Amino acid sequence: MEQITEEQKQAISKKNIFIFELLGTFFLVYISVCSQNEAYQVALGLFGCMLVFGRLSGGHFNPAITLAMALGGGIPYGTMFFYFLPQFLGAFGGAALSFLLLNMDKAPYIEDEPIKELAASLFGEMIGSTIFLIFALICFVKETSLSQNRIATLVILSCIYYACREYTITSSNSLLNPAAALSLTVFDCLAKNWDQMINMWIYVGGPIGAAILATMFYSQLYHSITHRK
Repeated sequence: MEQITEEQKQAISKKNIFIFELLGTFFLVYISVCSQNEAYQVALGLFGCMLVFGRLSGGHFNPAITLAMALGGGIPYGTMFFYFLPQFLGAFGGAALSFLLLNMDKAPYIEDEPIKELAASLFGEMIGSTIFLIFALICFVKETSLSQNRIATLVILSCIYYACREYTITSSNSLLNPAAALSLTVFDCLAKNWDQMINMWIYVGGPIGAAILATMFYSQLYHSITHRK
């Protein structure tokens, strides 16, 4: 049997990341549209995608999770590109399929409202994303995982995602996912008008800022506990 070199192993790993992050994000976005954005159905979709595709890629399907994992030391910075690219490609693919086949859209969007309403939406997006990302870090990092059983870990994370979406959906109708939000909004704009892009910064900037906050919290609390001498 031919021996596989370390470089070949890394190439296979990156290939798996690309393929399965693309497929997972694709189906997650498509499921979110098919479910009419019902939080529990999207959470079930996330569970299914992580269960089927997550073992070979890590099951991020979300640029905010990837950023938090990189900042927290869970993955090398150089690996982020192999997550980001398929996540956005998969998100746009899922949005395109739902737009073409179902003629449906569930893009996160709020009208051009007063500063107070925009601030409330941004706050809700950041709080929901921060809580979800903290638990994602806890679950994905072996030393702090709440359970050594993979199925139990996925159930826990899916339930947290459901709870966080229930919190934010009243104010921002968000998926807590920049790639999903951007792709769905672009196709929504193609069907209507591009004015909907005006507040897109909330759904992209919110989770990115949340990734930084979640990493800071995790590093200060959990990371310091697991690395005591």
